[in-house]
Amino acid sequence: MTRMGMLLGTVLVATAGATPLYAQQAPAGAATASTGAQSAATQDFSRLSDDGSMAFEYLSLARNAIFDGDLAGAKALIANAQQALTTARSDNTAFQKAAAELMPSKTGQSRPRPTAPATQQVAWLPIDGELVLNANAEETPEKTAVVAAANRHLKAGNPARAAEVLRVTSVDADYVIAAVPLEQVTQDVARAAKQIGKDPYKASEALRDAQQAVRYASVDIQAVSNAQPAGGAAPAKVASAPASTPAK
Repeated sequence: MTRMGMLLGTVLVATAGATPLYAQQAPAGAATASTGAQSAATQDFSRLSDDGSMAFEYLSLARNAIFDGDLAGAKALIANAQQALTTARSDNTAFQKAAAELMPSKTGQSRPRPTAPATQQVAWLPIDGELVLNANAEETPEKTAVVAAANRHLKAGNPARAAEVLRVTSVDADYVIAAVPLEQVTQDVARAAKQIGKDPYKASEALRDAQQAVRYASVDIQAVSNAQPAGGAAPAKVASAPASTPAK
């Protein structure tokens, strides 16, 4: 899910006034964020990197090729991943945040290897997005079916219909994006490119490191179901990354 995720993010943000996880919440009584800051936060949430997503498809295929003994194919796929990451640098989708501000998994229950000190700002590339039932909502077959239907509309290229399905059913869902640390992943793939000719196992390890660097951000879009006409929408609830989570 790439451009469709971008479109749904735009639809939901426009409808519900949603704010992404990695947009800082102002303390009680603080001044409202500037229009420019709000626009930047919305852009962070609503835009995914097509090239970043493609790069991860290539590196996943490259690992499979290594496993199958097709080293020539793996080498070509790694080169494609490198090119896609290079292009992704200029697609204006990366955002700056500390690793601690993103969730280590979709449920916040596992931790990938550290990418940087918790307070160090790094560039994150958003590569994927999907709708999931909110963790605080009571899971029922009906609600699960609603979210699945919304995701089908999203993948079919109809984000407005996906948003409408959630609105009319009043299902509390999250829009979750997956993001990767751009510099680290670029280095991991470059390491794989150097190792593929002499040590395929180490090349696969480097690609695995890139895959395990994925972190997540989510926004609760419950407010979409209660949204008023333009000018009267209630703000969506913002999910919080856990302060600490157990290691894998």
